[in-house]
Amino acid sequence: MPAFARQLGVSCAACHTVEPQLTSFGRQFKSLAYTFNSGSNNTIGYEQDNQKRLAIDKIPPIALMLVADQVQESKQAPAGYNSTATAYTTGAAVSNPATEFPVQYSLFYAGRAGTDLGVFSQLTYDPTADHITIDNTDVRYAKESQVGGGNLVWGLDVNNAPGVGDLWQSTPIWGYPFTGPNAGQGGPNDGTLLGQVVLQQTSAGAGAYVWYNNTWYAQVMAYRAMIPGDQTNSGGLAGVAPYWRLAYSHEGGVNSWEIGTFGIDAKMYQNGNTGPENHYVDTALDGQYEHVATNYSYTFHASYIHENMTIPGAPNTKADVNDFQVNGEYYWHRKYGVLAQYFTHTGKKNAAVWGGGDQYGVAQSDGVSANGKPNTNGYVLQFNYVPWINTKFGVQYVAYTKFDGASSNYDGLGRNASDNNTLSFFTWIMM
Repeated sequence: MPAFARQLGVSCAACHTVEPQLTSFGRQFKSLAYTFNSGSNNTIGYEQDNQKRLAIDKIPPIALMLVADQVQESKQAPAGYNSTATAYTTGAAVSNPATEFPVQYSLFYAGRAGTDLGVFSQLTYDPTADHITIDNTDVRYAKESQVGGGNLVWGLDVNNAPGVGDLWQSTPIWGYPFTGPNAGQGGPNDGTLLGQVVLQQTSAGAGAYVWYNNTWYAQVMAYRAMIPGDQTNSGGLAGVAPYWRLAYSHEGGVNSWEIGTFGIDAKMYQNGNTGPENHYVDTALDGQYEHVATNYSYTFHASYIHENMTIPGAPNTKADVNDFQVNGEYYWHRKYGVLAQYFTHTGKKNAAVWGGGDQYGVAQSDGVSANGKPNTNGYVLQFNYVPWINTKFGVQYVAYTKFDGASSNYDGLGRNASDNNTLSFFTWIMM
């Protein structure tokens, strides 16, 4: 975030291996509410009764982001099918490229708002819908103290989606592939509640976190619906949904790693904000290993999410799904990057849920599972060129070996899993 770089008086490379992935210093900066500053003469301060009452920067912490891409799916969807990657018209199975310039244009207010208070707030213009939305937003208050011979960071956090406040890139909302279609979470039959980041921009939560000696991390949040849900496919949160995050980490030197768990217990209306409620319990394991040397860096992430669903009105009221993904990346001189991911989405056979679209309030597209299972798997390959720290050019290929239960003759329409393969070229600029 260029606004953070101006506040700190250092390059983005201090906080990131390659944006948006954080280094050890970047995680500490975020945990302490984005309040570090360069100590230079760029601050307006005020003290009263030996207390700091004001600490703001002379330069407003504003930044811009532009993402543009050129996307082509292997084949156009057959009639009646709604692609998950890009909005395609129905018709014969032919190639249908789409250029999106921009696919995303964001304005950020990101930086220190007080002595111990910081803000990361993103407004995004969606050219397809032609409107501006509140994107990922995180407001936090944090303090640091010595407890039991160790360093304790504790804070209060308010944000608009489970995982926004997380410090690692192994949870879905900040996870790879960072840009492009959400390949790892299934096809028309959607993935887990957390994996699909269903609650992003539709919920608001508040809670607290602690990080002891850069080792033990714990966070507890409670989320409620922020806006009504989609009135046709799925609804908003019903009541309060608790979210938890526990992690054990090692920070220091050129190596850092983390292993942890996260999860949510949520009820969601099947349609709108009234009526039957689906019950989702997501529990997850995740891990990250990061090596940052002078001329190169490599990082590995992995996560596994298991979801139990209870669906009122369905002949079989129980359905389980599992999301697993592992990815790795290597950068030379923070300039040339090779990235890869393997993903799999599986579930027990349940034709009442996975046999067709929009059944019993489960958010789906108009696809039909080939065998009553949501099973989808494949891989993502990506090459990045970063000529400047704040500018990235990339090419990404998403390949499916199974799509909604079938590897060939998908849903009886003669459509293969590979027909969903997607090639994209993108540009990502931070200003």
